[in-house]
Amino acid sequence: MSVVDHIIIAVEDLKKTTQDYALMLGRAPSWRGTHPDYGSANTLFRVDNTYIELLAADGEGWAGDMVRHVLASSGSNLCALVFGTQDADAFLETARAQGLEVADPADGHGVDTKSGATRTWRSMHWDASAARGIFSFCIQHDDLSALPMAEVEGEGAIHAVDHVVVQTQSGAAAKKFYGDQLGIRLALEQSKPDWGGDMLFFRTNSMSLEVVASEKTGDTDSLWGLALKSQDIDATQNRMREAGIDVSDVREGRKPGTRVCTVKSHAGGVATLIIEHEK
Repeated sequence: MSVVDHIIIAVEDLKKTTQDYALMLGRAPSWRGTHPDYGSANTLFRVDNTYIELLAADGEGWAGDMVRHVLASSGSNLCALVFGTQDADAFLETARAQGLEVADPADGHGVDTKSGATRTWRSMHWDASAARGIFSFCIQHDDLSALPMAEVEGEGAIHAVDHVVVQTQSGAAAKKFYGDQLGIRLALEQSKPDWGGDMLFFRTNSMSLEVVASEKTGDTDSLWGLALKSQDIDATQNRMREAGIDVSDVREGRKPGTRVCTVKSHAGGVATLIIEHEK
C-alpha cells in the first residue's frame, strides 16, 4: 500500500508564499531548498502525517516546466499529489500488475540552501492520464528523517493534513487508480448530492483522499482543496486573525463531531479548511 507522501502547491513568489504559510500553519519551514536536476526551488513544511511542498520554477527541468504551466493556466494552486512507498520494487510489481505503466525508479536529490544538507530519493513516474490529468508520482526516500518536523511557532499550530479534495467525472476511474493501482483503501463510498455528487473516501497515513464524483465535472480531474487539522481550532483562528489572516468564524462541520473554519487569505490560492475533531 502506498501513502500520501506529500502535496505540492505551485507558487510564483516562493519567499512571500513561504512567509504566508508559516503564518497560516503556525510553523517554521522544515526545509528551503533547490532541485538542481529539476529546475525548481521549494519550501517544505513537515507535519505529523505528510508534508506540504511549495514549489517554484528555478531554471530548466521538468518540475520548473510543470510549475510554469500551472501558473499560466490557473495561477498558484494545488498542482500534484506525491505518493510514497518503503519498497519501490514491491510497489512497481503491484502497480504494473494492475495496469499502471510506471517508469523505472530515477534517483533524485535536493539541497537545503541554508544548511547545505542533502536529501536523496528514488521516484517513479507515470503519465498524468493515469490520474485523469492530475500530476502524480511515487517516491521512496532514502532517509525520511533527513527532513525535520516543521517547528511550532504559535498557538493552535496545524499538526496534520486531514484530507485532500479531488474532483472527478468518474468514480470508477478513481477506484482503479487510487484503490487498485496505488493500493489505497477505499474506506467509505456514499451518495451525497448536497455535497456535490458521489463521495469516495480513500484512507491512508491518518488522512483521506476525498474524491467527489459528478457528471458536472470536466473531462480531466482536479485537486480542489485542502483540509488541515487543528487540535484547538479557537486558538488557531485567534492566532491567524492576530497575524492578519482572513479566516471565517468557527462553525459546525459537515461531519458530526467536527468544527471548521475557512482560510480566505495566505493560502497560496488553495481552497483551505481548518478542521478540529471532537476529542
